Order: sequence, then structure tokens, then C-alpha cells
Amino acid sequence: MKNFLKLMYAITLGLISVTPSFAGFKEHFDLGQQYLSNYQYSGAITEFKSALRINYLDNSARIGLINSYIARGTYYANTDKDYAKAADDYRAALFYLVYYPNPNQVKNSSQAIVQVTSNLNQCLNEINFDNSAQNRFNTAKQLRAEGNFAAAGYEFNQALSETGLIKDSFEQTGDIMKLLGNDKKAAEFYKKAVSVAPNDISLRLAYAKMLDKLQQEDEAVEQYNFVLSKTTDNKDVLYSLERIYKRKLEESPNDAAITANLGAIMQKEGNFDEALRYYSKAEYLDPSNINTRLNVGTLYQQKGDYKTAITAYDSVLIIYPDNIQANLYKAQSLAAMGDSKGALEQYKKVLAKDPDNEIAQNDMLNMVKDTMTTAQFVDYIKKNNPNNAANVLYNYALDLHKQNKLADAITIYNEVIKLNSSNSEAYVNLAIAQGQDKNYEAAIATLNTANAKFPNNKQVSDTIKSINAQSTDEKLEKAANYYNNKDYQNAINEYLTIKPATSDTMLAIASAYQNMGDNAKAIEYYKQALNLAPTNSDIAYYIAALYSETGDSANAKTYAQKAVTLNTSNKNAKELLESLNAQIASEELDKAVSLFDEQKYNESLAILNKIIASEPKDAYALYYRGMIYDTQKKYADAINDYKKAIASNPDLTIINYLIGVDYDMLEQYKNAISYYKAFSTAYSEDDDYLKYAKTRITELEPYVK
Repeated sequence: MKNFLKLMYAITLGLISVTPSFAGFKEHFDLGQQYLSNYQYSGAITEFKSALRINYLDNSARIGLINSYIARGTYYANTDKDYAKAADDYRAALFYLVYYPNPNQVKNSSQAIVQVTSNLNQCLNEINFDNSAQNRFNTAKQLRAEGNFAAAGYEFNQALSETGLIKDSFEQTGDIMKLLGNDKKAAEFYKKAVSVAPNDISLRLAYAKMLDKLQQEDEAVEQYNFVLSKTTDNKDVLYSLERIYKRKLEESPNDAAITANLGAIMQKEGNFDEALRYYSKAEYLDPSNINTRLNVGTLYQQKGDYKTAITAYDSVLIIYPDNIQANLYKAQSLAAMGDSKGALEQYKKVLAKDPDNEIAQNDMLNMVKDTMTTAQFVDYIKKNNPNNAANVLYNYALDLHKQNKLADAITIYNEVIKLNSSNSEAYVNLAIAQGQDKNYEAAIATLNTANAKFPNNKQVSDTIKSINAQSTDEKLEKAANYYNNKDYQNAINEYLTIKPATSDTMLAIASAYQNMGDNAKAIEYYKQALNLAPTNSDIAYYIAALYSETGDSANAKTYAQKAVTLNTSNKNAKELLESLNAQIASEELDKAVSLFDEQKYNESLAILNKIIASEPKDAYALYYRGMIYDTQKKYADAINDYKKAIASNPDLTIINYLIGVDYDMLEQYKNAISYYKAFSTAYSEDDDYLKYAKTRITELEPYVK
């Protein structure tokens, strides 16, 4: 990688001259110059930053600081190969080149900006830096947390390409400018942030305080008033406004508007006597200003002296009978005094002149709805406010809904839909209320109507899902209660109403039938559950167990094998399968023995072959197959099976006799004598078999000598 250039552009531009007019500035600046000339870059940065904090407008200190950052960054890059540290220093230099100074200073530094930017980009490439807006924003936050404010300020301004980061990037830069003492630039960046997020109260307040600090009083007042309009008597704001207006009043003691504004501030602070003093003076200075008279009325209204307040409002109405505020405040005062009739007439005057006046609408509604039934209120609104009836009733329905007055809310929502069928939210809220009232069928019907009218409305589709889920939960709870109370038939009926069916609901039904002793139905629903959850080993086991209980070993074995296949760790299924295999083998053996006894040797042999194929060491199956081979005079095959049988079950001593006989038939007398002797030794019965074996031993021995 090529070396970076040391950009001592301040010397080139001749901007080193200093006029230290601030205490301590010269000491820091001189030390900064000394450190820089001795290549002590970190010390130089510290001293120039201290100088700049004392006088943030001093261009020479700014240039010295820039040069120090560039020099140290170049050292980090060229000597230490620490490109991350170098990048931070170049960022800081660019912050003081591009964002910190005024536009003319930026213009004069264009060549340096290009070079430092190139250096920074080389460093970022070396460390594979992610240039996305989000990563630059995250990097800026990290740098700020580390106290590297200038580098952070640069990176915040590189994140502006992402719309969602613009407000925060501007605000953070404003904060950094404030920390560095550059109040003018702080105000500029706060203003940019406010333009992006005009309703951010904390941001507005920060901007207002900065304007106040810069003595831009009119602009500060505008911001303070906005904050005040959105908050409840913010003491900090009121104090700031009081201070500003008192200073203004000192400059213009006979200004009626300033005097009245001070009265309004005192009123908001709760200092009524002082407020009245200012209002009185304002009226004296400008008797024609009705706003002052209105403020006097609101002050008495706030104090609860409604008669005096009405007198103030009437003094305005005599001259300006159509004044909206005077009529509105008078209506409120009459209502507070309990004069409902007079208040309603006064509100009607307001609405006649200003039909969209929300305060009058809401005050009237609050008065009449408390004295009327829901039906009466609906009729009243339709008659007295037909043009806005749908909106008024909708807001009323929302209020009832919030109070959990579901029946009344449902009634009003339905009226709203009749008046304005294009209000999708009315359908949604009606359905929600119906769902809360446990009337899920009505809720789904409402939403199906809404879905037909607003097919692409996500709120409608989401609410359909939510209501269906609520309905299902309700049914599940009801069914579970039936089940727990052993009312299995009603539990089954309730589970069957849940659509779509799930493996869980089918399992619950199967379990209920099982508890009722109806195994056939239980198996049917277990199978439905398995169809819905085909990989569930436990369900296959339940089916196998029920088949086993009913004596259907074949089906039991099929499902037990399936359970083990699905989960080789299913201990219950494995044990059942082993038991079933043994049971089935026993049943098959009994069948084969019966056929043998009936001399149906071929049929018996077919069954025995299957048993031995599955269980090659089944001693009894081998024993009986050997006897069938004997009937077929297949003595060698018989001997083979007999030997396997006695190896599996040494207690079958008769087999030694049979092997001896077969060897005898094959004229293998030595082998025959051996097995006859083994039989004679182990056999305890004194019967014909023992006598024959002993006789044949005696008869055959001469032939083997």
C-alpha cells in the first residue's frame, strides 16, 4: 500500500496567525504548536482541542487541530500500519474540515478534503470496512461512546443515505457540536433533525434551548411554544419563556403583546395574581386586544370563578358575538356551573360557526351521552350532527369499547357501519368486540363481510386469524372442562366443532372414546390423528396398544413396528413389539402343532417355516419341523433341525432319542449309539423310549467295534 501524504495545508493557506482574546487560549495554542513541531501529535491534539473549546470560532486552532489529526493518522498508517486508528484520525480531521466550520472555510479547504478523504478510504479498504449506512451509524455510536466525538460526527453524516437514520444522525451531530462548544453548528444540526421529525418533543426542546443560548429569542419562543402545546405545563419551558419575555419587557416596557404573553406564562405556572397584574397592564396598554380579555376569562375559569369568567367572555361577545373562543369558553363555564341547557345552546353557536370544532363536539357529547340511553344518543347525533354522525358515533363506540361496555359498543359500531360502510376499522373493532363478548360466529361473519369489501386489508385478515384463534381456544377450554369432569360425550361433541381438525383434537376425541370403552372409535380417531401427524411415534403406539387389547395381534404388530420405525427410542413401542412377536409366534406354533396332530404335515410345515424364518432359534418350531421331516424320511434334515432345537433348549431331552433313531435309520450306528446314550443318561422316565434306546445300544455296539 502506498504511503499517505502529510497534509500540513494550514501552513500552505497561511492561517496560523492568532489573536488570543480568551483567557488560557494562547497557552493551549502555543503548546499545541510546540507539540506539533516536535511530532508529539497526541499532545498537540489535546492542546488544540482545549484552545478550540475556549474559542470555538478561532480558525487557527481549528487548522492546528486538523493538521495534528492528519499527521498522527499518517503516522499510524505509514509507520504502525494501524489502519483502524489512522481511519479514526482522518475521520476527525474531516469533521473539522467539512462539518465544524462555516461554508466559506469548507470551500477554502476543498483540496485538503479531497486528499484526506482519499487517505481515509485507503484505510477503510485495508480493514475491509462495511460502508453501508447502518454500519456507519453503528460505528459512529461506538466512536461517540469511546469519547471520539469528532470521528463520530463524521460517521453520523455518512449514514444520511438511509432514510430511517437521518433524524438520529442529525441529532447526534448536534449533540456533538454542543459538546465541542460550537453552539451555532449545534443549532443548525438540531434544526435539520427537527425538519425530519417535527413532532419529537425532546428534540424540539434541545433545539429551543440552543436557540435560547444563542439569544435567537423569537425562534426559541416559537420552539418553546410548540413544546408547550404538546406537553402539560412543562416547568422548564415555562421558566425559559418567562425569562425571555421578562428580558423583552425590559427592552420594551410598554409593549402590550409582551406584557400579555408574560401574563399567559404566569397563568400556566399557576401564579394567578401575577398573571392578572400583567393582563391588567396589557389591557391598559392596548384596550382593543380581545385576546387579553379572553386570557383573563380563562384565568378565572381555571380558578373556578365561572361567573367572573363569563363576565369577561361576555365583554368580548358584546363586540364580537361570533368569536369562537369566547363562545366556547363561555359554554364550558356554563357547563361547569351546571347550566346544561345554556351550555348546549352555547355549544350549538360554536358548531354553527365551526362545525369541525372537536372541543365543542366532545364537550357536547360528554354532556348528552351521560343523560341518554344508547339509542337516544344515536338518534340525537343523527338529528343534530348528520354530516359528521358517523365519525362522532365511531369515537363514541371506541370510548364504550375501552370501558368494556361491549353490548353498547357493538350497537354503536353497527350504526357506524350503516352510516359509513367504507370504514374498515369499524368492521374490525365490531368483530373484536363480538369476540370479546364470546360471540365468535357473529365476529367471523362481520369479518367475512369486511374481507369481501376490503380483500387486501391486512388488518381484516389478521383479525380473522386472531378471532379464529380465540374461538378455538374457547372451544378447547370448554372441551377440556367436559373431559376433566368425565363428561366424555360432550367433550367429543365440542372437539368436533373445532375446524380445521388437528392431531391434538383427534387425540383428545380418541382418548375420550377410550375412556368410554369404545375401542373401535378410539382407534378410528387415533388413526385420524396419525394422518395429521404422520411422524408421531406415540400415536402409532397408542393404536398398536388398543389393537393388542382387542386381540388383533396382526394390526397391533403393524402399528408397533411403525412406532419403532418412527422413533427407535420409543421404549413402550419396542416392548410391545417384542411381546407381540412372542405372542404371534406362540399362536402360530399352536396352529402348526394342531395341524401336525391332524397329520396335515404340509400345512403345518408351511407355518413352521415362517416361524423359523422369523425366529431361527425357536426350539419347538425346529422340533416339530424335524418330526415332519422324519415322516418324509428326510432324516438328515430332521437331524439338522433337532440339533438346533436342543442347542436352543437343552431341556428337550427326547430330541437326543429322535436323533439317535434317525442316525440308526441312516445306519450311522456310532452316532446313533452316542445319542442313545445321551438320551439314556438324561431321561428319567422308565418307559418304552428308554427301553428301546438301551436295547439298541446293546444291539449296535458289536457293529461299531
